[in-house]
Amino acid sequence: MKQAIANVEMELQREGKSLQGRYSTPMSPNYNPELDYSPFLSNEAAVYFMELIGILHWAVELERIDIMINVSMLSSYTMQPRRGHLDQAFYILGYFKRNKRSSIIFDEQRVTWNEADFQEHDWTDLYRDVKEPLLPNAPVPRGNAVQMNCFVDADHASNRITH
Repeated sequence: MKQAIANVEMELQREGKSLQGRYSTPMSPNYNPELDYSPFLSNEAAVYFMELIGILHWAVELERIDIMINVSMLSSYTMQPRRGHLDQAFYILGYFKRNKRSSIIFDEQRVTWNEADFQEHDWTDLYRDVKEPLLPNAPVPRGNAVQMNCFVDADHASNRITH
């Protein structure tokens, strides 16, 4: 990734720009690629965008799963990318420049929950009598069970959907 960032910075210098390294998130907050109506890229710039997406896919494959969703979103615009999409690819690379050693931590400790801390909800209005379909030929689970927990950042708690 060091070499990829160096190559992108050289390319940007030709245009009098630089790769910003101040980003703390992989994509601009509130950026929605499907709502981007910036000008379409020239054929040459579109090929460059595709090359950047290839580099970012390679980074995801190596270990940077923190950018997987963002790269996937931008990948869907390789047929007709816009300037904003290219700028977001640069943004992701700027995120790399700042966060060279980011990692996702897997904690092996199990969390014990107090059921009294959770409010009971009646979801029958929404789901009625729906049952989860289970395949009759589904394989028998093997190995250890996995517990996954998701914690909401207090600053983003207003984004939760409540019923």
